[in-house]
Amino acid sequence: MLKTNFHPSEKHLADIKNWLIKEWNETKSGFYCNWNIIEEEFAKNNVAVITENDFVIGFLVYRIYEFQAIIDIAETKPTERKKGIARKLINDTLDYFGQKGVLVCELFCSPENSEPFWKRIGFENFPDLPHNSRINMFKPLVETLKPTEKAKSDTKISLWNCEPYQADREKAKWNWDLNFADDNKTLTKPIIFPVSSDWQVELTKNGQKIVSEKVKRFRIDLADNGSFMIIRKLTALKNTKHNNV
Repeated sequence: MLKTNFHPSEKHLADIKNWLIKEWNETKSGFYCNWNIIEEEFAKNNVAVITENDFVIGFLVYRIYEFQAIIDIAETKPTERKKGIARKLINDTLDYFGQKGVLVCELFCSPENSEPFWKRIGFENFPDLPHNSRINMFKPLVETLKPTEKAKSDTKISLWNCEPYQADREKAKWNWDLNFADDNKTLTKPIIFPVSSDWQVELTKNGQKIVSEKVKRFRIDLADNGSFMIIRKLTALKNTKHNNV
């Protein structure tokens, strides 16, 4: 019987090491080259495993920040692949993240040919970010407000994929029409979107520009390492460039 475990034992760690070494010796592939990272994250309780009869046949290494989780390594034992094991491990882990209040999960594809697999389980590609040659992907763990090319309302968040001095000559790349709960502050669905901290973002209410700033200066809920713009509540909607958002 398959079982996902978020508190693996030293015995489980030894299982992983044994088949990673075998894989490396036979194929010169796999994640044994990252064994130091696996051990370090195991010591921090940042390793999940999936077992059959208490023997590890897949594992996942991750980090959790306040709103955001990052999957660093995920692998299934070579003899157990194409059986749905990785899908179960990852889906169970995403549920676990959600229980801890995580809003979005991020990863980068290594090897690059793993991209189709991640897409099949609901991950999306990042937009093109400056100075980034990796295939970064993400999956919100809650229902989110989706961006559109053109806003339908005059109360919106707009985002440019460039800095402010360039945004004056460009249309916003993404727009979110804002809908609020009864308190008129909390969004009915949060905005969760990958960004560069230097991109231009703008809040408009009833057709009037309220805030126009770089993402890193825009007062919003922002994941710890700045990979995502996460907006759940607008605490004030005054016509000022210095309001708390």
